Amino acid sequence: MIATCTPEDLRVWRRDGASEALARRLGCGPLLASLLCMRGKDEALAGRELGVPPLEEALEGVQLGSSLPRESFLDRITPGKEVVVYGDYDVDGVTATALAVEMCLSRGANVRYYIPHRHLKGYGLHKDMVDRIMQRGCDLLVVVDCGTHDRASHQAARDAGVPTWIFDHHFAEGQEVPDAPVVLVNPQMGGNEEGRTLSAAGVLWVWAWQTGAMPRPWLKNQLDLVALSTVADCAPLGAVNRMLVARGLDCLRSGHRRGIALLAERLDVRWRHTSEEDLSMKIIPCLNAAGRLDLADVALRVLLEDKDQSAWMERLVALNRRRQLLSSQLVEEINPQVGASGCVLRGKGWPVGVLSSVASRLCSQHRKPVILSAQAGPILRGTVRMPPGGDAVRFLSELSPHLLAWGGHRLAAGFSAAPESWEILEQAMTQELSSLRFSPECLDVLEVDPETVTPEAWREVGVLGPFGTGNPSPLFFCPFPSDSVPRPFGTQGAHVKIPRGRVDIVAFYGTAFFGARPALRGLVYRPRLDHWRGSPRMQFVLERAVV
Repeated sequence: MIATCTPEDLRVWRRDGASEALARRLGCGPLLASLLCMRGKDEALAGRELGVPPLEEALEGVQLGSSLPRESFLDRITPGKEVVVYGDYDVDGVTATALAVEMCLSRGANVRYYIPHRHLKGYGLHKDMVDRIMQRGCDLLVVVDCGTHDRASHQAARDAGVPTWIFDHHFAEGQEVPDAPVVLVNPQMGGNEEGRTLSAAGVLWVWAWQTGAMPRPWLKNQLDLVALSTVADCAPLGAVNRMLVARGLDCLRSGHRRGIALLAERLDVRWRHTSEEDLSMKIIPCLNAAGRLDLADVALRVLLEDKDQSAWMERLVALNRRRQLLSSQLVEEINPQVGASGCVLRGKGWPVGVLSSVASRLCSQHRKPVILSAQAGPILRGTVRMPPGGDAVRFLSELSPHLLAWGGHRLAAGFSAAPESWEILEQAMTQELSSLRFSPECLDVLEVDPETVTPEAWREVGVLGPFGTGNPSPLFFCPFPSDSVPRPFGTQGAHVKIPRGRVDIVAFYGTAFFGARPALRGLVYRPRLDHWRGSPRMQFVLERAVV
């Protein structure tokens, strides 16, 4: 699918005297200087923008909450203690689970873990599972990426007298600090802005860093998990998260985590050159496939040291291929049904595990809210995706009388409901969507001929990264070459190359769009650095066609 926009949707910037003067003062190239000017950075701000702050400096001001205990749950662990880590099935939950497991193993504990089945149990710290954990024997329960609102489970832990530490980052509106022996670490409760943007794995890692719960050299070696969780959860890349992702990428490139290195090679990612885009486009979707179509334990076993790690990795890759096929089929089926206000759809036989990724693709494509649901056992499970300016959590809160459970983040949330309530819920959702208004998204783009973007110039732009939510990768614009004839390539000619002088702009899955010979005024594209047979080369990817 090719996204389109009009010239009115763009703010086109061009290289000028101001950017040339800034390049001379900073001693940088014209491309970087032009991007700094486009971002509204004067010389002082530009100087601070270049590069990632030192680890200690970036973490100094992070506040995780106002009433956190000084003790560490790790202080309670002696060799042989029975510890259970309870996590969640997405990549943030799985990486946070891996981090907690490795922390407890380092103290000699006997560690078990539990991650709920996405379809059979759903999200959250379930009381029946807490009861079963306590019955089997547990000296310490560590909960990650869920548990904030599960008060019945808090009470079950208190009744059993088992110390329970919860590390979460989901919205905590109306939540009170639980009584001992339950400890809740959630920056949404008294943390500052940088704290509130952390992923769940980030919350656990920063807590361990600030409290001295684990040696700092050991923690630095676990930043690969934090980078995966931060990118996977689309956490805003402010100063702290940029630093965590940048240092985590360095950690990933070292290849010390064998399972990720094996997975990267299997996905044709050169792990020594792994970028944040490799994480978001290849590695993270593959890790997520386990929880979506099977058990998240498969992904966790790839992250942890495991004697059968290669076999788990192959199973994960097979699940990812199935995910890709199912997602493509659903996108093709649902795409025509996205209307002016978005869409609210319940599917028969839809695989629940891929609904969130499908909704994300359609929301990004149409820039409209997308709500998809399907039967999962005795209940309906659904996902909500909102374009920029929306609030999925607030949207669901208005509908809470019709829901069994709901939660998530501003642009992405999930819910469950009774099947018999769907008709009234669908009507309420559709009515609510019709009243939502979103400000038109205006893209800042720099007019640049792709032929002039060299690997050296793009590497220099990399100091503005890592790129992602809150710090998007720069977008460039060029007029559509009227004499250009797009050429199909790839399996069954599904993709298109648009010649632009000596280089091409690649439009993935663009054959049908360009086969219709649309009248185009320009192309919005994004550069990326690729490596072919050990040599760097530029690739230019179409983001939007300007009609």
